[in-house]
Amino acid sequence: MRQIQYVVKAIIRPGESDTSVNFKLPTGFTTGAALYTNGVEKSSSAMASVEMKDDNSIAIIPSVHIDNWRQSNGGEYEKSFKPLNFDTGNKDYSLIFTLEDKLESDKPLKFHVVFLYNNNVKKM
Repeated sequence: MRQIQYVVKAIIRPGESDTSVNFKLPTGFTTGAALYTNGVEKSSSAMASVEMKDDNSIAIIPSVHIDNWRQSNGGEYEKSFKPLNFDTGNKDYSLIFTLEDKLESDKPLKFHVVFLYNNNVKKM
């Protein structure tokens, strides 16, 4: 088994209140995720949330505040990520980022979501 990272990036631009990103996780078993931002949400009064759906529009993770996805401090690297336990199954996924109100900032709100997963690697 080999631990691999996959990064999904998204942007909510000034005057907008949401964005979504469709992506395909490489084949493997997802063990966790962590969300990072450029900090623009801290100067906004609008609550930011994120939701993850599969290709059948079924919510794998219902809409929750982005802090629920943040990496925790201390401990082992992998254990500091939001726990996820599912086989990627070669499916398409989407992340939906939402603000309660339109972004009132001169700067866009940028997101990076890092997925950790394990993948069998055949030795030659």
